[in-house]
Parts: sequence; structure tokens; C-alpha cells
Amino acid sequence: MTEAALENEHQADPATEQVSGARLTKALHDRYQELLEGMPAGEPTWVTTGGPEGGINGTLAQLSAAQASRDVDGVTAAAHAEHVRWAMQMVNDFFDGCAPTSDWSASWTVREVDEAAWDKLRDDLRQVGAKLLENLRERHSWAEEMAMLGAFASYGHTAYHLGALRQLMKRVRSE
Repeated sequence: MTEAALENEHQADPATEQVSGARLTKALHDRYQELLEGMPAGEPTWVTTGGPEGGINGTLAQLSAAQASRDVDGVTAAAHAEHVRWAMQMVNDFFDGCAPTSDWSASWTVREVDEAAWDKLRDDLRQVGAKLLENLRERHSWAEEMAMLGAFASYGHTAYHLGALRQLMKRVRSE
């Protein structure tokens, strides 16, 4: 992009500025992917601490089932992991035209896991996350208000839980 084009881009009137849906979708997809998968080592990050271990999948991979089941101030990493899996599945259900299950309290029922259940939960979360990324890339529409609001809400919600999981990880690994 030329210097003049960059200058014009930064001087755009916010009231009339338009960004293509494809550009918004790519930005959302790429940042959501960073939340879930982290970034390759050495790549710049926007929201994670860097490396694949900075995303949700990498964070959870660093915890044993016993650590994921350890109660910290009334919550466990396993509970957060199941809740995030449930929330992303709701988004996938929306893309599939299904009425999402919105029983929020049921999404917090997993508190303790053994190694097999922990492996399954992490695998399920990875699969649901991969499906969500595919849906964002292939099926997202900014023209539908529910889809637009849901995209922002889902991203913010997942980012919040990544932060919570990172803090829980520090606590359970230091005990």
C-alpha cells in the first residue's frame, strides 16, 4: 500500500467508512484461531502470550487431569474447558440452523475429570473449535444481526475464559 493510501485510510470518516465482510471475517477467524491454537513460535501475537502454548488448547495441554480438577476459589480448569466447549458448540449449532441448547448452568457441571475424561474433553474442545473456525471462514455473514453480535460475543467470551484458564494454570501448577 502506498504512503498516500495509508494516510487516506487513517483519515476515513468513521461514520461512512466501510470494511468488506471478507476482511472482517478473516480478522475474526485469525484472532479466534489465535485464542484456540496460540501462534507459531516467533510469530507476533495480538491476544495470547505467544507460541502454541498461549492458546486454550496449549494451555490445557499443560495441565494434568488432577490439576484440571483442582478447585481454585470455587471453579476448576475442567469446568472452564467444558463451559468453553459448550459455548462454542452453541455457535456451531447456530450455523447449522439448530436451536442452541442454552442451559448455562448445565455447562458448568463438569468439575472433576480422570485422565481419560480429561483427554476426551480436550479433544472434544479441539474438534468443536476447529468446526467453529471452519464455520467462521466458510459460513459467517455480517449481514445477519444475530450472527454479527454472536461473533463479537463468542470471541470476547472465549478470550475471557482463556485468561481465566491461564490464571488457574498458574495457581494449580504452583501448589
